Amino acid sequence: MVIEVKPKKDESSDIEKLTQQVFFKTIELLGGIRKLAEYRSLTWLPALARAAYTIVLKEKFLKTEEEIASLVGITKNTVRMILRADPEIALKKIKELEEGFPETKKELKVHTAGAIARLAYKEISSGQ
Repeated sequence: MVIEVKPKKDESSDIEKLTQQVFFKTIELLGGIRKLAEYRSLTWLPALARAAYTIVLKEKFLKTEEEIASLVGITKNTVRMILRADPEIALKKIKELEEGFPETKKELKVHTAGAIARLAYKEISSGQ
């Protein structure tokens, strides 16, 4: 009898891969890097990355708020704000960017980044 020992699948590489997909989808939803650069909104990228990571950890890997806060390096309150974000806010923000509203060029709020990341995750999960 031969027993084959298979290494345990590395969850961290799965998390990284899906987080990258969600992050790039958020950029795509906002019109791409060029659009963000045009509006001097490249400072949004860290918030979008943290939000993407948070959404993936919660939705796909079922991590708790405490685990997410520890892994991402943010507070539990920030995790909650990201997770409770309304995707309708994301759609509004995207529309404002497309229409060139000057107030859109300000700093991206945590809940808005969360809403955009949630929308991106939803699209990736549904195969769009």
